Amino acid sequence: MRAGSLRHRAVLLELGASLAPVEIGQRWVGIRTKEQADAPAAIGLRSRTLAEVRARFALDYQAGRYLRHGSRLLHITSVRDPRGNKAELVLSCEELVGHAAQYTPASGGAVVPCRVFLKHGVARVGDVGRTEYTTQLEAALIEVGRPQPGALFVVGGETWRVAGLVEDEDDRVVRRMWVKRQ
Repeated sequence: MRAGSLRHRAVLLELGASLAPVEIGQRWVGIRTKEQADAPAAIGLRSRTLAEVRARFALDYQAGRYLRHGSRLLHITSVRDPRGNKAELVLSCEELVGHAAQYTPASGGAVVPCRVFLKHGVARVGDVGRTEYTTQLEAALIEVGRPQPGALFVVGGETWRVAGLVEDEDDRVVRRMWVKRQ
């Protein structure tokens, strides 16, 4: 086996039917960020710098699942058996990066730690057909599910209320919302 140094204990997760994280188990893996000459600036919750994860062969590793190691959250985009001998796997992952935040559902309930990415000055067609510039927040579904209008995010000491959902996409990884500062 050539899986290399498996020195990171990570939690393998999947997004359940109720949009809550389901823990599959803990696994020893090796995580290495793919090197780039100039890492691109983040433009969303998804980092454009990929991570390569090596692990012992197991059927539990599937594209669409997640690995959490400490404060890092990796979304598995592909799984390969490079030698075809069922000894090791190489996973390509995108890291979800953002600001540490606290999420409170609109219905109340427990406060949930999460990561978010705020985009300010995003053009949007308003209620009367005029273009308005507002703030958009991105959050990982695995951490917050699908927030509804009225939900709260506390980011860097500021509270943001969800005013509406960006309806043009929902890829079951990142959810985008229109937010207003409290």
